[in-house]
Amino acid sequence: MKSEITFDNVRFWLDQHVIHCSFNERFDKRFHEIEDAFFEVVTAFIIGNYKPILIDLTKVNRFKAYHLYRFISSSAQLRSFVISKSFLVKSFNLKLLFELYNIGDDGVIPTNISTDFNKAIQFSEKRYLEFNAI
Repeated sequence: MKSEITFDNVRFWLDQHVIHCSFNERFDKRFHEIEDAFFEVVTAFIIGNYKPILIDLTKVNRFKAYHLYRFISSSAQLRSFVISKSFLVKSFNLKLLFELYNIGDDGVIPTNISTDFNKAIQFSEKRYLEFNAI
């Protein structure tokens, strides 16, 4: 099953049991401007069971990626909808920065930061299988 929703240069799709979110290079809003719509789309993809989300930040600049990561990773609202968060970034430096920022996270929802799409997918699929095996 593959469904897709696009708004404000943000593309969401559901591929099997992982919610994908990709921010386009033309994305020019602050996260709080699209926050409600963002969560409406995420909840629309949760049909019957919780799913992991993979957020692709490789197409936005470093500043925008940092801003989006900060708000999405600490969102209490997102914690109630997904079983894990995986962020795809374009450089090792951003990965390191986000991992340092993540140290203070409460750890309720497992978070992965990766520069490799395949590793990000593997993390998401593993979390999905672990969560739904119970």
